[in-house]
Parts: sequence; C-alpha cells; structure tokens
Amino acid sequence: MDWRIRQRGSMRVLGLACVAAARLVMADSASEPSRPCEVADPQKAKSLADMLYEERDYQRAGECYEAAGDPSRAQLSFLKAVPTNSDAAAFRLKEQRGAVKLLGAQLQQAFRREP
Repeated sequence: MDWRIRQRGSMRVLGLACVAAARLVMADSASEPSRPCEVADPQKAKSLADMLYEERDYQRAGECYEAAGDPSRAQLSFLKAVPTNSDAAAFRLKEQRGAVKLLGAQLQQAFRREP
C-alpha cells in the first residue's frame, strides 16, 4: 500500500515536470519579435530594404520597406521570410524536445531509486 502512495506521488511530480517543460518549450519557440528598421528616412530605408532583400534577409527587408512606406513589398518580403523563420523555429523546437526527453529520463531514474 505504501509503495502505491509513493508511486502516485512520483507520477504527479513527473506530470508537473512535463507540464513545466512543455510550457518552457512553447514559450521559447515563438519567433523573435519584429524590430523596426534602423533607418528612419524613407529613401534610405528603401535603399537598405533593397540591399537586405538581395542578401535574402527578408524579415529585416520587410521592416525597412514598411518604414519606407511600401506595404506591398513589405508583405512580399515577410512572406518570403516565413520558410526561414519556420526552419529556425523547428530547429529550436527539436533542440528543446531533446532537453525535455533528457529531463524526463532523469526524473524517471530519480524515482526508480530506492530510498
């Protein structure tokens, strides 16, 4: 009977650890926040946006196109940035999934030890 109580307690702790790890993964997997273009002058912003677009830095190019007052090019740049941002987010998620699995294995191992 005593081992059942300990087992239930262990399962609760393991469940709480998994929930905490999942929240950590979900909180960190959000894409990086958008920052405004470094250039305030619309002409310079457009010039910088064109350069960034050619360098395939689509996210920053879109931000500069917005600062330059060119919403159609900004949207096109943001659309081109989606696959790149998705790949980066998938990579971070994969890394974090490994950390969560390791944490789960460590918790299970800790609960298997006899006092």
